[in-house]
Amino acid sequence: APVFAEERYSARVAENNAAGALVLRVRATDADWGQNARVRYRLGEGRVRGAPLSSYVSVQAETG
Repeated sequence: APVFAEERYSARVAENNAAGALVLRVRATDADWGQNARVRYRLGEGRVRGAPLSSYVSVQAETG
């Protein structure tokens, strides 16, 4: 299973942040070989004030 560099990640976002601004970078590794060692990232399902979390932030699947 992938192992994250940190047990928990946390970030504060400035109000009126520019669209596309970096908020947080996460890192995970997998001890497998080749394609099985690839780690892809995605947001979990969640809501903020009734709207999907994905309407507020996005994640780069390849880089975290």
